[in-house]
Amino acid sequence: MNDNMELNPDSHIQDEAERLFKEMKLMNQNVKNSEFYAGMLLDLGKSTLIWFAFHIEFSYNSQFQLAVVLLLKDHVEWIGKIEIFDPVMTTADIKVFKKFSLEVLTNDENCKRKVQGPTMFYMPSPCFNLLGNLLGANWSSSSLDQIFLLTNSLSATRMNLPLWDPFTLETKLRLVIIREFTAEISINTNDHQMYASFFHDFAWHFFKVSEELREYDWLYTQRYLEIVFSEDFKSNKTSKEFAQNLGSIRGPRQFRNCSVPHQAGWFKLNIYGIGTKEGDQSGRFSGVLKDKEGELLDGYCYRVEFDEEDDVIVGLEALKYGLTRIKKEKLKVEKLMVESDNAMLVQYVNGRPEPNETTMAKLNEIFKLLEGITWIVYHVYEETNKVAREGVPRDERKLYLENVPFDMPEWGIEEVFAGFGKVEDVQLLKDPETGHRNGCGFVKFAQVKHAKRAQEILKGELKTEELCLKISPAPEHVGVQDAGA
Repeated sequence: MNDNMELNPDSHIQDEAERLFKEMKLMNQNVKNSEFYAGMLLDLGKSTLIWFAFHIEFSYNSQFQLAVVLLLKDHVEWIGKIEIFDPVMTTADIKVFKKFSLEVLTNDENCKRKVQGPTMFYMPSPCFNLLGNLLGANWSSSSLDQIFLLTNSLSATRMNLPLWDPFTLETKLRLVIIREFTAEISINTNDHQMYASFFHDFAWHFFKVSEELREYDWLYTQRYLEIVFSEDFKSNKTSKEFAQNLGSIRGPRQFRNCSVPHQAGWFKLNIYGIGTKEGDQSGRFSGVLKDKEGELLDGYCYRVEFDEEDDVIVGLEALKYGLTRIKKEKLKVEKLMVESDNAMLVQYVNGRPEPNETTMAKLNEIFKLLEGITWIVYHVYEETNKVAREGVPRDERKLYLENVPFDMPEWGIEEVFAGFGKVEDVQLLKDPETGHRNGCGFVKFAQVKHAKRAQEILKGELKTEELCLKISPAPEHVGVQDAGA
C-alpha cells in the first residue's frame, strides 16, 4: 500500500483496522491460555449489558484488557450485548469494535448509566470520578444490587484516595458509605509482570444493600470533613502538608462557624487586625492565646499609629506579635493552630496567592518565628473570632498602667499597689521590635475586690513626688505599638 496517507486516508484506516483485528485475535488467544483468565471466571447468571472503555490502536494495554471481555463474551453464557465507549476512540478502533459485534456508544455518558437489570461494568484502572459517577447514578438498593463490577479493588481505592481532593471526594465518600454492603473477590495475577501491571489489584465486586442507603449530600460531606479535619490533628503531618490542604480545600462549615474544638497538645492563637480607615478610625490588632489544655494564657490588643489601610498587613502584625510573645516568654509550643477571620490572610500564610513585596516581608518574619513549630492557619467567620475582634477577655483583677518610669523595677510597682491588696503579678511591657520597655504595664491583684478598691481610691491616677501613673481597667485601654517599625 502507498505510504502517502494524505492521498487516501480512508483506505489506510481500513487497513489499520484489519490489522488491529488480527492482533486482537492473537491477544485473545494469549489471554485465554493464561492462569489469570482462568482464575477470574465466575458463574454469575445472566447479564444484559457490559460497559467499558478502550482505545486499542495506540495501546497494547488496552488490547489485553479488551481481550478479557471478548473471551468472557465467547466462553460464558451470562453476557448479553456489549456496549463500549471511549472519548479518544479512533476511527480504526470503531471499525474493529464493530467487527467484534460490539455496540459503540456515541454519547459520552460519563459513566452515569442507570441500570435497568443485571449489569456488569468492566472498568480497568478507571478515573476515580467515573466510579463516583457510576455509584451516584445507581444510588439505591434496587439498583446497586443488580450491578457487578470488575475493576481495581474498591477497598484499596477507598484507602488510597486523598482525603482532601475535591475532585475525588464524592467517590471516596460513596465508597465509605457502601463498604459494609460490598463483597470483593480478588483475582490472582500469579505475580506475572504483565498481568500484574495491566490488572493491578483487580477484583470482582458485588453489592447487597440490606438497608436504605444514606444520602450523599451536603450534610454528610460536612460531617465527614469534620472527622477528617479532627483526625489530622492527631497525625504526623508537617506544617507544609497542612498548608497545602488548607490552601486548596475550604474546610467544614462547622469549624468556621463555631471554631475548631480544642485539640489535645495544640496551642491556639486567635488573631485580628484592621487597618487605618478614613475618618478617625485608627488601626489596631489583637490576639488571644490559649495553652494546650485550652486555658486562656495570654492576650494583647494594640492601636497602630502608622498609615496602613491593608487589613492583611495589620492582621499579619497581630500574628507576628503573638509569635514574638511566645518566643520571649519561652513557651514550649510544639503545635500551634492560628484562627483568623481574614480569608486572604489565611490564604497568604498557606502559600496560595502571590503576595506583594510588603506582604512577603511580613510573611518571611512570621515564618522565621514559626521555625520549630508545627502550625496550621485556619479561616473562621467574624462572629467565631469574636474573642480576638473584641480584644482580650477582661480580667477584672488586672489594671493597665501608663507612664511607668523606664528604670522602675517590677517589685517597685508591687510595693506601690500592695496597700490595696495582695499583688499576684506585675508585667512591664516591651516593644517587640526593640526589646526596650515602652512605659506601659499591668498589675494583677489576687482578688477582684482589691483591683476595684484601687480604682475607686485612685480614680485613674496615682501621683507621688516621683510618680504619675495613669490607671485603667485592662484591656479597655490598650497600649500603642508602632507595627510599621
